[in-house]
Amino acid sequence: MNPLFPVPLLAYTLAATFWPHQVDGQRRGRVLLLVEAGILIATLVAGTYLARLAVPRAAGLLWGRAALFATGYLYVCGRGMVLIRAVLEVPTFHMRRDEDRTAGAIDVARGRMIGALERALVLTLILLGEYGAVGWIIAAKSLARFKALEDREFAEYFLIGTLASYLLAVLAGVGMRILLK
Repeated sequence: MNPLFPVPLLAYTLAATFWPHQVDGQRRGRVLLLVEAGILIATLVAGTYLARLAVPRAAGLLWGRAALFATGYLYVCGRGMVLIRAVLEVPTFHMRRDEDRTAGAIDVARGRMIGALERALVLTLILLGEYGAVGWIIAAKSLARFKALEDREFAEYFLIGTLASYLLAVLAGVGMRILLK
C-alpha cells in the first residue's frame, strides 16, 4: 500500500480523536454521523489522489500498511466513542445515558473503556478473518450484563450501543481488508 494513501485519513483521525469533543443534547447525532461519513469519503478521495503523487519502494509499502493499521485502531477505539454516543442521540433512538441514571462517573468511564476494547477486539478478529468469533464477544458481554438486561430501557440502550459499536468495527475491518489487498 502506498504510504501516502492513509495520510489524510490518519490526520483526520488524530484531529478527531484528540481534539476536545463533546456530544451533548443540543448536538444532533444524525447530523454528526452524516458529517462524519462525508469527511471519511473526502479523506479517502484525498488519499487516492495523494497516493498518485509518489510511487513507493518496498519499505514504503510496509509504512503504508502500518499507517492504515494505526489509523483503523485509533479511529475505531478513539473516535468510535463519539460516534456510538451520537447513534444513541439520534432522535428516533434517543436513549437515556448512564449519566442520567443512578450510575456514577466511574461506571460511565468503565462502559467507554469496555466499548473501546470490544471494538479493538472485533476489529482484530475481522482483520484475522475470524468472523465467527465476534459472536462470542457478544455472548460474553451479555452474560456480564444479564441481570441488568431485565430493565427494558437499559436492554434497548445496551443492544443499540453494542450493535452500533460492532457495526463500526466490522465496517472498519472489512474496509481495511479491502484496502490491504
